[in-house]
Amino acid sequence: MAIKMTGKITIVLMIVLAISIFYNYTLLDSNAKLTERISTITGQLDALQAQTVKLQQQVSMKEKVVEEAPKKIFQAETGAKTITAVAVRPVLISEGFFQDVRYEGTAMNIRVDIREGTGLVLVNTAIPTGVDFQTSAKTAVKVAQEYTNVDLSNNDIIFSISAKNDEELQAVDGPSAGMAMTVLLIMEIQNKDVSEQVLLTGTIREDGSMGPVGGIFEKAEAAAKFGAKTFIVPKGLAITYVQECQESKEGPFLYRSCKSEARPLSPIMEEKYGMKVVEAADLKTVLQYF
Repeated sequence: MAIKMTGKITIVLMIVLAISIFYNYTLLDSNAKLTERISTITGQLDALQAQTVKLQQQVSMKEKVVEEAPKKIFQAETGAKTITAVAVRPVLISEGFFQDVRYEGTAMNIRVDIREGTGLVLVNTAIPTGVDFQTSAKTAVKVAQEYTNVDLSNNDIIFSISAKNDEELQAVDGPSAGMAMTVLLIMEIQNKDVSEQVLLTGTIREDGSMGPVGGIFEKAEAAAKFGAKTFIVPKGLAITYVQECQESKEGPFLYRSCKSEARPLSPIMEEKYGMKVVEAADLKTVLQYF
């Protein structure tokens, strides 16, 4: 009996030992495969990291080349160019004891001179200009340099503004001639002609985008009367508001109700003056019309 029991125990132990050996073998084989996979992935990660470092070095080298690329030095030449800008000015209307102010558009001539100097930006007018115009002139120079990749640090830039009379120069204080000054300076740097059939209004921002301005309808009429065939305005502003009124009679009383509706400005100007009104969002788009 004891011998049979011992035999059974021996068999059980052998089975347990066999299972243990098989399990350890399977586990060892899995560990070996897992280690191999980890080694493969590690190798791939090392290769990707090396590739990333190489790409970063290439990008850094290109950025360094761009930063160190010298700007072209502008050589001042004779023959300053001009551009026509439009603005609005207040006009005082007197009717007996009553006075009112209305606004009308006016055309002004802007001339740019580039002379040897120390990087000054000057504005020359018969009437002192406001801070907005001075700021716009400096922004125009900055944007023009970046666009043309020309260094004007050894030059003085002089913008001269003139009009038919001094009263019209009162409209100079606004920043709406900023984009016009930028276009003018670029044309002067690149020695290109400025089209007299294209007029524009809009501020200039440091990123080259065109900022909004007021008095679009009055400025459009001034541009059309000047003889422009295309008038460029900031994006979203080629509209005008037309007042429509309706009357109704109830008994002895007459009722009148009016409302303003936005209408596209270009069809109105085309029908009346033969001038198109187009929108632009930035300097690149504006220059396409010139």
